[in-house]
Amino acid sequence: MSESAESKTEDDSSRSELPSATARGPGPLSAFYRSVAPYELAFVIGIALVVLLTGMSSYTLIDPWETHYAEVARRMLEGNDWVHLQAENQSFRSKPVLTFWLIAGSMQTLGVATDGGYSGELTDSAWVIFSIRLPFALFGVLGLTMLWSMLAKLVNRRVAWVSFLVLLSSPFYFMVARQAITDMPMVASLIGAIACFSMAVHGENKEIRPFWKRVTALHVLIAAVLLIVGAQLVYLYYYFGTAHPGVAQGVRLGPLTILIPMTLLLIAWLASMLPQMPARIRFTVRNKQQLNMLWFFLFIGITVLAKGPPGIALAGLICLLYILITGEWKLLLKLELVRGPILTALIALPWHFAMFLKDGPAWSNEYINHHMLNRFGKGVHGDSGTFDYFASQLGIGMWPWIALLPAALLGILYSARKDTRDGRVRLLVGIWAIAGFATFCASETKFHHYVLPVVPALAVLVGFWLDDFLSGRHKRSTLAILVGIPIAGLLARDFVGEQKQIMELSIYRYDRPWPSGEPWFVDTTTGFMVFGTLISLLLVVLCIERLRRFSVPTLLSAGMAFGLWVMHSYTPKAAAHWGQRALHRTYYAKRQIHGVDYQYYSLRDLADDWKSDSKVLVESVIPDEFPAGAPMRIQIFVPGAGIPDDRVILNGAVASIGKNKFWIEVPASERAKLSDLVARGAKMQRAKRRPWKQVNADRMVAWQLNWHGEDFWTAGEMYGHRDDAKSIFKSTKNDAFLKWIEDPERAGRTYFIVTEAGRARGGLRGVLPTPRAKKTHEILDTSCNKFSLVRFSL
Repeated sequence: MSESAESKTEDDSSRSELPSATARGPGPLSAFYRSVAPYELAFVIGIALVVLLTGMSSYTLIDPWETHYAEVARRMLEGNDWVHLQAENQSFRSKPVLTFWLIAGSMQTLGVATDGGYSGELTDSAWVIFSIRLPFALFGVLGLTMLWSMLAKLVNRRVAWVSFLVLLSSPFYFMVARQAITDMPMVASLIGAIACFSMAVHGENKEIRPFWKRVTALHVLIAAVLLIVGAQLVYLYYYFGTAHPGVAQGVRLGPLTILIPMTLLLIAWLASMLPQMPARIRFTVRNKQQLNMLWFFLFIGITVLAKGPPGIALAGLICLLYILITGEWKLLLKLELVRGPILTALIALPWHFAMFLKDGPAWSNEYINHHMLNRFGKGVHGDSGTFDYFASQLGIGMWPWIALLPAALLGILYSARKDTRDGRVRLLVGIWAIAGFATFCASETKFHHYVLPVVPALAVLVGFWLDDFLSGRHKRSTLAILVGIPIAGLLARDFVGEQKQIMELSIYRYDRPWPSGEPWFVDTTTGFMVFGTLISLLLVVLCIERLRRFSVPTLLSAGMAFGLWVMHSYTPKAAAHWGQRALHRTYYAKRQIHGVDYQYYSLRDLADDWKSDSKVLVESVIPDEFPAGAPMRIQIFVPGAGIPDDRVILNGAVASIGKNKFWIEVPASERAKLSDLVARGAKMQRAKRRPWKQVNADRMVAWQLNWHGEDFWTAGEMYGHRDDAKSIFKSTKNDAFLKWIEDPERAGRTYFIVTEAGRARGGLRGVLPTPRAKKTHEILDTSCNKFSLVRFSL
């Protein structure tokens, strides 16, 4: 029998196992199924979108990763620099660029902080949170869609739907998909890569045909490559040629020595893809196997942009082990091992080269040696442990499906086989699960969510087991379920005793207390008890053979209900204590605005802004008490302009107030102070660096704090471009803080401090330098059990 005939026989056999309406003969339900079947993929995408997007912005960004990454993206928008990653006025070197492109691109597209954000903008609306998390949820949808498509095409739709629902309802997956961290783009792209590899080696090797008019999947691939690679190269020519010329000190390469070869390589790669190439040209793409492998390498390139080399290493290991175990060495001749790696390099390398040119050897040493090699081999930070570390986290992150996972792992040992397509797909997924788990156990640096790339494979194994269970292929299924019942029950009991465990699946520090005490009294134990009892009872019902057709869909529904409860009840209650947004909203509502400060790097920019007599527009969240007519002071700093103290001070008053903006009326006598500078500036060139502007208000100070939310929510105001505007003090030594706060110009002003709750209640009052400061010390906001907001006046 030919390969295609064998595949068709297996496909028909597997699909006949579906309990569909068509299997029961003609009727209204059968007609309905046939009518909706063409839209099944749309249902998959729609369900994933609704589940992952709904309520995504109902809780704050989680410190420190979400706020830190969002701040790097905000700096991209502020500096109009999409190459050189920066945060806190220094280079950011621990992660590749995709996460920040996604956040910055989404923010810019949705109109959020398009130039870095005005004062208070980032706290003002949940739309900010939605725009930051949106790309990562969409990657979560992509991963679910690719997983479903692979299983529906190669196994059967029941396995596809069950695996889809198991993965979607696993806390590990949806918690990470609804956060703006690096892992979901990497994991979703890994799912896409493995799915494409599986469809290449197990699917039918048919000729590529149009799916709409003359458009084929090959055209879609070429368009994707042009979008990902072409856009990078075009921007880099502009970046080094016009926007940000020059390279880091010590770098001997010029940008063109990298860009020209990569451009030529892209052109050659595209030429090899043209369908008009003669048939004798070996590289012409003519069948789905070639096409799927090229998609495989495209997804691998994205994993590198998302989280560096681990994606290549894991996908390569899985595919190599599959070939070793099956002995199908002839596959190596069909896996696009020339054009594919070139595609991966074209996607992954342009930014890496550009960042090296801009930041020099310091970047490569920290990024590659410290954050990549040392994380795996030596340990950088985080936890340590072996097999038991991730095994315990899978129990939490895959509840309630962890109850069936031991049986699913055991079942794959018997059902994975090389002589059927179904068996070969099971073998590939089993290798993915086991090899992936072993790889992350071997890493010296461990965080709970590092095992996430294995979770999709484990979800599919559970899907296979439930499909076999429904088909009656398990002889000892009752025993397997009875083993799983205490697993589910004991973990539910642990949730009741330690409610923070699900929150800790995707955060940095695991030593925070749950907000169970006064004044918060956050209690989610009832939900855990209800779902723990329900899942345990449904597992018991699963043992009753005649109720199988009822019990499996009911169990899937209960698992999905648990996931929705975690997303829409548990997480919003808990997340308020893992982020600072509420405290900064309070600050912007309670502070007083005194004026606005500018710093110009060219007199031409000053002249452009001040040549007219119009009112001065200031964008800012408006405090609760901010009357029209209030006096305002405008400070204009122009270093090197030859004026006393490099600044001019103008006095004015609030003329009118709008939504998140107000206008300052500056009298002509005050504007006259700028006449000479405006006249001189009209003859000069504009600076390449944007002028800096910051609202002059009661200052927010971060005291003995380094959780990154303090930087993002204030749109970088704490890391102002001037030394006297910097108000973040991380050290537990107070020398720098006292020097800053005792500046004579700060006398009589009110200040707000964000710090850890224990420090706000403890030593802060004693550190304050004046009797009035100690007397007016007031803890203003305790809505978060980790951080507090304090106010005092000097």
